Amino acid sequence: MNDAYCLSNYIDFSQHLSQPLRHNRIKYTCFDISDNYIIFGASSGSLYFFNRNGKFMHLIPNKHGPVTHLSISANNKYVAFATQRSLICVYAVNLSAQATPQVIVTHLSSDQSVQVSCIHWTPDEKQFYYGDTRGQVNLVLLSTFIGHSLMFNMSVHPLLYLDSTIVQIDDFESLLLVSNSTKCILCNTEYEEYKQIGNRPRDGAFGACFFISPHESLQPSRIYCARPGTRIWEVDFEGEVIQTHQFKSALAIAPAKIHKPSESELFDVDVEEIESNDELLDYQPQQLQFAKLQRLGQDFLLAYTELGLYVFDVRNSSVVLWCNQFERIVDCRVAGAEIFVFTQTGSLYSVQLQTLQAHAISLMQQSKLPQCARLLRQHVKYFADKARENYDLKLLNQLKQLLMERRQYELLNDLSVVFDAIGGQLDTQSSGGSSITTERSVSVSTTGVVGSCGGGGIGGSGTANVSAPPKGVYVLENAFCDNLKQAPKAGQFKDALLTVTGKFGKNIIKYKFNIFAEEQQQQLVRELIPDSERSLPFKDIKARYESCDNDEEIVCRSSSSRSAAARLAASAAPHISPEEKTIYNLYLIYKSSRYGRTNCVDRYRAVFDEYTASELIQLLAKLAQVMTEHGDSLEQAQRNCYEMYFDYLNPELIWEMDDDTRDYIASGFVLLNAGTEILPCESCNFPLRFDNTCHYHELGAVLLRYFWSRNEQLKCFDVLQAVPSLLDVLAKFYLAEHNLDKVLPIVLNYGSEELLQDVSRHLNVAAWARCFEHFVDMQHGRLLCINCECVTSVEQEQLSRHFFYTWNCFLNIALDHLSATDTLALIFKWSSYIPSDAIDRQIYTRCLLKG
Repeated sequence: MNDAYCLSNYIDFSQHLSQPLRHNRIKYTCFDISDNYIIFGASSGSLYFFNRNGKFMHLIPNKHGPVTHLSISANNKYVAFATQRSLICVYAVNLSAQATPQVIVTHLSSDQSVQVSCIHWTPDEKQFYYGDTRGQVNLVLLSTFIGHSLMFNMSVHPLLYLDSTIVQIDDFESLLLVSNSTKCILCNTEYEEYKQIGNRPRDGAFGACFFISPHESLQPSRIYCARPGTRIWEVDFEGEVIQTHQFKSALAIAPAKIHKPSESELFDVDVEEIESNDELLDYQPQQLQFAKLQRLGQDFLLAYTELGLYVFDVRNSSVVLWCNQFERIVDCRVAGAEIFVFTQTGSLYSVQLQTLQAHAISLMQQSKLPQCARLLRQHVKYFADKARENYDLKLLNQLKQLLMERRQYELLNDLSVVFDAIGGQLDTQSSGGSSITTERSVSVSTTGVVGSCGGGGIGGSGTANVSAPPKGVYVLENAFCDNLKQAPKAGQFKDALLTVTGKFGKNIIKYKFNIFAEEQQQQLVRELIPDSERSLPFKDIKARYESCDNDEEIVCRSSSSRSAAARLAASAAPHISPEEKTIYNLYLIYKSSRYGRTNCVDRYRAVFDEYTASELIQLLAKLAQVMTEHGDSLEQAQRNCYEMYFDYLNPELIWEMDDDTRDYIASGFVLLNAGTEILPCESCNFPLRFDNTCHYHELGAVLLRYFWSRNEQLKCFDVLQAVPSLLDVLAKFYLAEHNLDKVLPIVLNYGSEELLQDVSRHLNVAAWARCFEHFVDMQHGRLLCINCECVTSVEQEQLSRHFFYTWNCFLNIALDHLSATDTLALIFKWSSYIPSDAIDRQIYTRCLLKG
């Protein structure tokens, strides 16, 4: 007989969740669950971490607005979340009290009406997808640094522009499934093919998900898409609708009751409690809209509405159960055999889907005999049938003994058919009627329980349902390509009405020439093959390249001993090492970024991630050599490689690196900021005046902080000697040490209004008096060196070459932190040194208004 199921092991987490909320005004807004954590987003913007038992663990503050969606990565390393201020954030999970929480933030849109509608991680944790209310699907790429938990970068790449809000996103291997308010799109990211599932449009929030089979040969994997009218489409991996499951009429049944824990030891419970009359009521068909579909165990599909949970056996097109005992459901998550339900009141509940017999055995093992008796009495026929075929139910004989001891004869009579069936089976076993069941394991911990919802591949073959496509370059036009199938009949497919930008599939297009326009292709050939050696016209070179095996990369070398044709033939030769291919691929990526004036960090990040720090430095040295072979000077080639590395590098990782790598970074930082005009000190040659613009300022700041924290001041000053635009960082070091004699000359020589504003908050009246003195000296061409503390006289022309503070700018900042009386006193003290037209009338007016 078919199994019957129930919702058991009910847990209410409300009491645990309320403990960390210090203010009643803070509410939980969303949640997600993983193997280790239950994480809530709150209206305050913070993330609240709980363990799976509901014990509070950690609070991650966030000031970017209320959290609207969040998702935990597969191995619990990251949490991606969105806020009401149109921000996407990623938190690197680190529950160490000593570690500073690391949250990376990027703006979704300048228009805050655009909100994230769903987030979906890929299994490898290197990327996730998110959809928004304007219909855009984006891929977010993450990168970690050789085993460390810190992240390099988070880059966002638009993939799809659809016509309405994205409802649900799911993926499997190279397939991406996107459901919005009007349609479902199946994308093959490897071949960049996009296809609409079905032809009938809809209007509303309807989810879709993959249903991967563990036994592909027995039951092929499928895609399930929710449809209006309580229908679900079953779809193959080619995007073809196989059949429609109609559950509207099948849901005209009584809702399942949740089996909640009870401590009652009484058997004589009111009949109304034991024997529900639900089956006598007239239940109507239900016309529902499912905004999210999720796999539950190996066989079932979970859906929900605001008023109920629904479990379907889509393989047999039947309803397993539905439950209406939760009020105003906001979201549900499946974790193994458990279903977690989050409601609008901020409450979280957990239930487990079990067969009735598994639940009965579980109650017996927990010595909850009265509850087990009530369960058996509610489902006498079911247990009588199961007892004839399931040897594990012999445990129920303990219940028979207890009923006899307590003289519960009425209940014993009601359950007699069950006990008779168990006794009949035991008689069969003792007479040797079956040798199979004697070998059956007595363990019942997982009997009838829905298994863990693991990802898994397709039954050993991985992509058994997807036929191998022909080799070649696939171009997406208008709606979608269908290179895997024969040409469809006229009118069979409907235009998907989507636009695709970029090429960010998991297997990014390898055909480097095809990323350029015709004019850029010709320019690239001219760069790679000198005129004196190019014996083939461009069209012939391109034709020969396209005739080569598509799996090979094109490799061109400058060599006077070989013709262009010979080098093109050699590019596909098997003796070329993988590292050599990698280097030339990086060179082509670098060239493409120069021609297209685009940032290609995401394209070489995947290459850099595979190398340790020392290996990456060696790789960049070889790449620089290739650049010099193709016409760049050695210095320019080194600059190019440093820029690629610094664009990829997270500056905070400097703290984790070895000394050689840090020295390499310091040398590159100096090289990229060389060439600026510097006015040096006459005594020690330390910079006095300079252009304070700086390339990769944040990287240099972290480098100085590292050296300063290790008491390596000499290395700090070596870097500052070459890149004085980092003196604002040194000023903050001295400010933390309350060394104003060093701070004031740096601030005034640096010439940045922002730096003066920042430092002036920490100055008292006495410090401002010294600041006035330094400022007067500076206006008269006397600059104090912060290294040797000698004064150097400077011509007025050299003073005005770089921006210096004017008296008006200086006094306005002073008035922000001094009283009007103190400011006027300092002005009168130095009035003989101030030109008559240097101070505007507005300064005095402001003093009068300030009083």
